Amino acid sequence: MKLQAVQVFNVQFDTTDDGFQELSQEEITQLEEEVEGQIYEIDTHKKDAEEFEYALCEEITSQTGWLVNTFEYRYISTVF
Repeated sequence: MKLQAVQVFNVQFDTTDDGFQELSQEEITQLEEEVEGQIYEIDTHKKDAEEFEYALCEEITSQTGWLVNTFEYRYISTVF
């Protein structure tokens, strides 16, 4: 399996997600800071950038429990 390592930054969560409105601004900032700068390894069998980004979005959502609205990322390396 071939994985692409990417670093996430500028993450913003979906504020319309059920229960998200109950978080304080401090909790939201802490959540964003926990994700930003993290390295994620995503399977590169995805056929295009859209599928790859969807898989990355799902990984972040799975980790945090909150839906992601937007994010940016940069490629770090390929892992075999």
